[in-house]
Amino acid sequence: MLDEGAELVLRTTDAGPYLLVRVVGDLDLESAPVLTANLKARLGPRPVVLDLSGVEFMDSSGLGVLVGAHKEAVARGGALVLAAPSPRVHKIFKVTKLHKVFAVHETLDQAVEAVATAAGTVTDDQG
Repeated sequence: MLDEGAELVLRTTDAGPYLLVRVVGDLDLESAPVLTANLKARLGPRPVVLDLSGVEFMDSSGLGVLVGAHKEAVARGGALVLAAPSPRVHKIFKVTKLHKVFAVHETLDQAVEAVATAAGTVTDDQG
């Protein structure tokens, strides 16, 4: 599924135990409502992995969307997991101390592995 608006492109993939939302573009006052609407429609008990590798700029509006989505995901028994933020976006999380609130992973693979482990879909003792 592809949603476009306010120079933000969202690509959503149903990956079974989790939902993957790839975000491309600036996440700011103009584009934040697009992501808000997309996430509100998808948050639930299943984790949502938000791939931020395509986001070069994020302002307080973008942070507000993520904080709200995190709270909503937790309230619905799910999780919002952030993956692959650019160095600039990662710095924003550090400066605002939100890296302590969110599960932020350096790569998409690490985020997916963390979600799979939390869901119990990865086990070493199949004996």
